[in-house]
Amino acid sequence: MEDDIRSKNAVNQRKTKVQLAPTDLAYQGKHGTPETFQLDEQDGVAGVSELEDLIEIVNPNGWWNMTSLALGLMAFFMLPLQSVTYQFLGETPAHWCHIAPLTEANWTQQQIRDLAIPLSSNDTRERNCKFYNYNYTKAVELGYEAAMESRGSISIGDGSPISCQARDFNVSHYSLTLVAEWDLVCEKRALYSTTQSASQFGNLLGDLTFPYFMAKYGRRPITLVCLVLCFVCALGAAVSPWYSFYVLLRIAVNFFCMGCYTGCFVYTLEISSHRQRSIVGSIGGMTWSFGFLAVPGIAYLVRPWRWMQVAFSAPMILLLVTYYWFIVESPRWLISQGRYEEAEEILSRIAKLNGRAFPPSKAVVISLKKMATPSESNSGEASFRHIVRNLKEYFILILKQEHRAKILNCYFCWFAVSLVYYGVSLNAGNLSADPYLYVALGSLAEFPCYPISWVLMVYVGRRLSLAICYWMSGVATCVVALLVASMDEGCVDCLGTFGIVRIVVCPVGNPVPAVAGDERIHD
Repeated sequence: MEDDIRSKNAVNQRKTKVQLAPTDLAYQGKHGTPETFQLDEQDGVAGVSELEDLIEIVNPNGWWNMTSLALGLMAFFMLPLQSVTYQFLGETPAHWCHIAPLTEANWTQQQIRDLAIPLSSNDTRERNCKFYNYNYTKAVELGYEAAMESRGSISIGDGSPISCQARDFNVSHYSLTLVAEWDLVCEKRALYSTTQSASQFGNLLGDLTFPYFMAKYGRRPITLVCLVLCFVCALGAAVSPWYSFYVLLRIAVNFFCMGCYTGCFVYTLEISSHRQRSIVGSIGGMTWSFGFLAVPGIAYLVRPWRWMQVAFSAPMILLLVTYYWFIVESPRWLISQGRYEEAEEILSRIAKLNGRAFPPSKAVVISLKKMATPSESNSGEASFRHIVRNLKEYFILILKQEHRAKILNCYFCWFAVSLVYYGVSLNAGNLSADPYLYVALGSLAEFPCYPISWVLMVYVGRRLSLAICYWMSGVATCVVALLVASMDEGCVDCLGTFGIVRIVVCPVGNPVPAVAGDERIHD
């Protein structure tokens, strides 16, 4: 009986509010008032069952959290500088067939075009890629005026246009682009089209690869490695001597850039409180728009494509330096790996920087251990078994009947979104529009989309707002297709951009609401 009474008294003492000594506190607070925390039966921190509870203790709106979120969102700014630069690096200047005898005779470009190029043809390919079958050596002997008056005397056969193997480019406006340097026109035009496809292929590989590495090795090291390799490959692309090598480096650039983006995206969500994640996703979308807006500005100021590539890559240096010195490992990932003491140390440091008191180390470690799920507690799991477990988690969504239709529908929506969004955003050349103005106005049109989409999602609901915006985008895109040659196409095209961006924001910019009810983010 006495033992039972003693046991109950001990339990009651643990449940009482404990006054912490200053040495037990990471920080006493700005006013020097010691905080009090309550311990539970296992000597953990009472009321702390999830990491979000500790995030609230260290203050999710504190200086460290806001600074880390800002740095994490810088990756959203950097991604467009590598993924949507296609039409500026590879702008196609006006071009026509190179006529060596006339060029060597110092004929002007206009004289060469008047005599040799079928300018009156309605076929653009014929004007750009063919020349009249004349004896141009004889034309040089006759001189410009005589050759123009007696075309029949210099014709070979009927003088019909024939294909040429080399071109001259007008670089007065666009300077030297990779299209002009490697002659990616006419019969080589298909090679130019592979540039953006290669970039998207790199994104695909990154999406499939880096989630596994980040789950195994951590967010911070993989993000830093991706930043370094992305910067190196981007500089390599700027000095590439061959087009094929350039394409391979573009794949590598987007591959590692996607790893950096994924790491920063996950990191920003993991250090945010549950109620912050939706707005963080929306702000991340706006940061992407800032990067998109910077693309035409940089391209306008730096015209040679190699220096332009260097200018697009320069922000990665600032990103790398700030990440290395400021960004710490995600406490959530450390908990998933059973590294509770390291997670506690980081949280304690965050509390100190934010000017908040923090519970004793031992109590926090006990609480962190209770958060680990059975799958998270086995940090020594073999790599092969880890891969198999992840594959099962992926495919179970397809194999289960109740999830199959929704998942396949989401995949189709993503396919449509990517097709239309990039088709609209990178279509300046096909619309004969000024690419600098077109991209700048398109990026500006995106800015109101993100806050509006967030409001719609909160007050209207995801499914209804998503359906409305799909309809808006579909109608606007069809109207653009019908009115593409009219002067009013720009405003309708912005409406189509708004809807597509809204669709992008819902699943990517605001991923947490898509799993409502789950207040934690797992690997």
